[in-house]
Amino acid sequence: MDDFINISMAFDKGIIDECQKKLLTEYIERLHMNNVPIIYNLRHLRKLFDIPRDEQNKFFGHERSLLYKTFYIPKKNGGYRKIEAPNEKLEKIQCWIKEKILDNFNVSEYAKGFKKGTNIVDNALPHCSKEVLINIDINNFFPSIKYSSVFRMFNYMGYTKEVCHLLTRLCTNAENVLPQGAPTSPAISNLVNLKLDKRLSSLAISGGAAYTRYADDITFSGDKLILKYIKLIKRIINEEGYSINDKKFRIQFKNQRQVVTGLIVNSRVKANKQIFNELDKAIYFIKRYGIQDHMAHENINRSAYKEHLYGLAYFINMIDRTQGKYYIEQLNSIEWLY
Repeated sequence: MDDFINISMAFDKGIIDECQKKLLTEYIERLHMNNVPIIYNLRHLRKLFDIPRDEQNKFFGHERSLLYKTFYIPKKNGGYRKIEAPNEKLEKIQCWIKEKILDNFNVSEYAKGFKKGTNIVDNALPHCSKEVLINIDINNFFPSIKYSSVFRMFNYMGYTKEVCHLLTRLCTNAENVLPQGAPTSPAISNLVNLKLDKRLSSLAISGGAAYTRYADDITFSGDKLILKYIKLIKRIINEEGYSINDKKFRIQFKNQRQVVTGLIVNSRVKANKQIFNELDKAIYFIKRYGIQDHMAHENINRSAYKEHLYGLAYFINMIDRTQGKYYIEQLNSIEWLY
């Protein structure tokens, strides 16, 4: 309501004319309808986020790289993943954008990652007891999402082209792609892939198959009929701007172990036996010899080994409450050093 009052006051004082008043009113109504904050221009955005004029090039220009700390973490299957962590101020701005704007829009029901109330179990469940399972991994998922896609997303939400450019620059890096490590990137990745999810889910439905996507992990399952769709699936993924990691492309039949995002789905969703074995072994030896002797004997140098074990237990708990409760109780009974 305050926005409409301000427009009326500006019109009464002769600051804006009838045409400008009409355009501003329509703009505000559109954003209110989409339940997103009113943002007028650069000056308004700088005031909203407390960005001094002499720093605006750092946030909206080519100096955006200065706002990120880059480091690399090893991948499970070799190589390294580039992580770009925003500085404290940019992180707060991106969290605001995520909470006030991005979270107000629904993503595809087939997207199971980065979505409140869903997890890898929800991603695996549709693929239980299927004759054939197809796993597809997308190469460089976040960096494959370009500036233009993010701009179109904000434009769809109702913002002006100027504001769309400004918001897009706050959510992309100096290379004009989504940075892996920004709090906005996961939510944006789901929203910009609505078309990808719609195309692939429609294809799955036409073939009587199940489809889910967990971030860059794409899974199809059904009878052998779905194998004839592989070329079309790959073509759709390529048309949407992504490349497929051929090394991780897998076809798994029911007489093999079928795995979806690390969970076994041949009959029901189950955790890998290696997780149970690691927990059983750790709990037994820690109780018998103590945490320090166990870690020294196994040459374990994790700085948060206790948290690692609890993480495995809660992971099991997510899949099977009875087994999860057992392991959590076992860990709680250990006399930890901290």
